[in-house]
Amino acid sequence: MAALKDVGDGIRLAPLWWRLGLDQTASRFQRSILGPFWMACNLLVVAFALAFLVSMLMGVDVMKNYPQIVAGLLAWSLVGTTLAEAQAIFLMNAGLMQSQRLPLSFYVFLHAQKAATNFLFQAIAFWAVMLIIRRFAIPHWTLVPAVALMLVIVCLQGFIIAIPSTRFRDVAYMMSYVVQLLFYVTPVFWLTANVSPGKRHWVELNPLAHQVELLRAPLMGHAPALADWIWTLGTAGVLALIALILLAMFRKRVVFWL
Repeated sequence: MAALKDVGDGIRLAPLWWRLGLDQTASRFQRSILGPFWMACNLLVVAFALAFLVSMLMGVDVMKNYPQIVAGLLAWSLVGTTLAEAQAIFLMNAGLMQSQRLPLSFYVFLHAQKAATNFLFQAIAFWAVMLIIRRFAIPHWTLVPAVALMLVIVCLQGFIIAIPSTRFRDVAYMMSYVVQLLFYVTPVFWLTANVSPGKRHWVELNPLAHQVELLRAPLMGHAPALADWIWTLGTAGVLALIALILLAMFRKRVVFWL
């Protein structure tokens, strides 16, 4: 019950963490002309480099491959990048945590809010570029529930990663390597369809692959497969159980680990 109360208190403070997240994002790009769109520029440049590399290796047309890779990297900003950043949720807010009595969920929701803001700016740049290169597709309506579900997962992963990372700082260093490995084994800049049928089941056992496709498909104008919904909802259920257990056991200790 204490863990659920913490989450409820965090939800009630939504106006505060929403405004604080916007202020932190704005201050990060202070005196910058493009502002948050610099993240989108990085996304587009990396996607072009990967598209060129994949086209050279597989003989695929760059312009045909580029939208899939950009959409995959955009999806990865919610699926994988948030994993790497979750380790610092409490460490980056140590001063506030030691001076103000706020629920732990407040800082996790703040993390998810900034991730959602970054995703929005990158999505706007993605659609703008697709219009320029004449590859634009009207997003499928399932993009809205898919993003909402992924933000729930971002919050759950935030608890699961941030709590042990605050107690054991080695976890924070380890996460950067783990996320790099996951990036290469997840179909972000390559597609599951390009994998031989005999090995495709290994990709389908990767929960992150289904989360990426859950976002990439509606970005490209298609409905996600039912399997992607089932896998992602199942993953959310497992993560919710783990997150509530960790929150119930350690929520009062985290501030003393800072």
